[in-house]
Amino acid sequence: GLDAKSFSSRWRAHGVDADMPPQQQVDIGSLSLEQLNQLKQQHEQELQNYNSQHSDMKQLEARFRESRNALDIIADDPDAEGRAMLVPLTQSLYVPGEILDADKVLVDVGTGYYIEKSVPDAKKLIDRRVDLITKNSDNVTTVITQKQRNLEAIMMMMQYKLQQIQEKKSDFDRQQG
Repeated sequence: GLDAKSFSSRWRAHGVDADMPPQQQVDIGSLSLEQLNQLKQQHEQELQNYNSQHSDMKQLEARFRESRNALDIIADDPDAEGRAMLVPLTQSLYVPGEILDADKVLVDVGTGYYIEKSVPDAKKLIDRRVDLITKNSDNVTTVITQKQRNLEAIMMMMQYKLQQIQEKKSDFDRQQG
């Protein structure tokens, strides 16, 4: 059977955001089944949120890498100026256009603002953004791993407590019978 000493009844929750406490420690062995179930549900919701965040970061990173590759293609093509291309108006709507100046690009810096940058400067900006996203993604991965461990410990403690209840019920039934 399960032994409460066979796994850690203490766990730590590590926050990614600056406004979250860095760690919180709870003795899950002292919690009731109802409290453990609430904690389990909370961890499942947090895991779902962190997994969604991680997926969003990976998609954003892929878009930046795609932009970086496009800059490499333009920079390496001596005939880029005047080249015909499709300019996206939305994700599924394009208009024909052409590259007027292959040495400068407009970079989206957020909230509808664009800055003109040289291709090398645009590459540096994209590289910095990819590095930042990668670091944040790695942090989220660490939190996900810890949350999964916490969830496993919570579920094991719930199973242990259920087993204890079953054993007490069996002992009571034997005494009554």
